[in-house]
Amino acid sequence: MAAPKVESDEGLGTNVTLYSGDAYSRMKKAERREAVYWHACLMYARDDSMGNQSLRERFGLSDSRKDTVAISRLIKECRDEGLIKDEDEDAGDKYRRYIPYWA
Repeated sequence: MAAPKVESDEGLGTNVTLYSGDAYSRMKKAERREAVYWHACLMYARDDSMGNQSLRERFGLSDSRKDTVAISRLIKECRDEGLIKDEDEDAGDKYRRYIPYWA
């Protein structure tokens, strides 16, 4: 569940470190944002897009109003930071899907 750490060194190549999962409540904000970005990348690679529900599932959260609002806020932060973007800017809030910024 945790996002991988990717480091690139011109002389040594690329080093990718994978971490075991951690509970959403114990993750730092930066770790949550990285996880959102990598989740969007994974969904895009699967020819799909990320939504509130798929992200709640990734983090193991429920469909409760509290968790839905928390994930919506996290998605907005990631959009504002430029990590992800709307797949269709004309889609309504309920049907909005997201892809990586570079897609």
